[in-house]
Amino acid sequence: MQRFRKAFAGLPFKIHYAVKANPSGTILRLLAREGLGAEVVSGGELHRALRAGFPSKEILFTGVGKTREELLLALEKGVKAIVVESLAELGLLQDISREMEKATPVALRVNPALTPETHPHLATGRKGSKFGFDSGDVKEALVSLARAERLHLLGLHLHLGSQIHHLEPYIVAWEYLLELRHEAEVLGLEVEFLDLGGGFGIPYSEGQAFPLGELAAALQRRMPKGIELVLEPGRALVGDAGILLTQVLYTKRVHGRRYVVVDAGMNDLLRPALYGARHRVVPVRNRAGPEEEVEVVGPICENADVLAWSCSLPPLESGDLLVVLDTGAYGASMASQYNSRPRPAEVILYGGKAFLIRERETVEDLVRGEIIPEFL
Repeated sequence: MQRFRKAFAGLPFKIHYAVKANPSGTILRLLAREGLGAEVVSGGELHRALRAGFPSKEILFTGVGKTREELLLALEKGVKAIVVESLAELGLLQDISREMEKATPVALRVNPALTPETHPHLATGRKGSKFGFDSGDVKEALVSLARAERLHLLGLHLHLGSQIHHLEPYIVAWEYLLELRHEAEVLGLEVEFLDLGGGFGIPYSEGQAFPLGELAAALQRRMPKGIELVLEPGRALVGDAGILLTQVLYTKRVHGRRYVVVDAGMNDLLRPALYGARHRVVPVRNRAGPEEEVEVVGPICENADVLAWSCSLPPLESGDLLVVLDTGAYGASMASQYNSRPRPAEVILYGGKAFLIRERETVEDLVRGEIIPEFL
């Protein structure tokens, strides 16, 4: 967080933490206390953000599929802006604002059809992605907003994707937002903020962190007066702050390949199975002996349940502890009870002390809420 503040100190900017990266109440409370805003994509995330102490006026409600109930909730709570992604959503929001007789601050999420170097599942600003307005519909949305009585355009928003390491896509995206702002002004609309989203990559294995200073310098040369820059980092704030601790159950060799079977799986850390993501794995204590290339796999009944491929590790025995690094983002937030496995405990280290911030689930938690019909 301090790295962001240092890099963008010369610009009028606001950080809105992307709650989806890690919605832990403790982490949200820490970030709210430091004066960050929040970016939420559901009514549940909105509830978490308000519970953690984020002021409603510092919350952006994004997301491609907001329900009527979620839109009503956002308006009742008085969020900073509802980020609209389609003409249909804009129409629904206009109906709701009339019914409530309430002015509604909105932003428009645009899809610039850019394809940065990242996994296809993570490229949310590319052509063919479900997110945002395309260039044709966004112009129609601006015309509608210019005529609307209760909808007030506050900002323009985009999000290129996630795990982006190069500067150039952001520069192109910024120029796109500036052009769109000009079109809005021609229609008599005043834009207060331009939102570049997040997606700033972190070095999961090798490489450098995203060049925030270079981005800030480039934006400063093209920063309009009276405009606030909004950034929505999630992974970049919490990704490398987290680890997953797992225990070796067995080692085995199958068809000449060495496997290390551990007690954590894709239900605890989905990223490797979902994106082919590579996380560094290190032993808590190194045993003497030559390293060997192994596959670190979990107990889930799926071939995709691999935490690390072709990983060089020293000799390991049952009971040894391994650390999977950089799991602070999209680790706990994507965890599930697949294979009826209770989710693990969560612990935070703060000020040299360890604090339990989420209890380990039990087998009773697996069936909590289930109802067996009387006929059975």
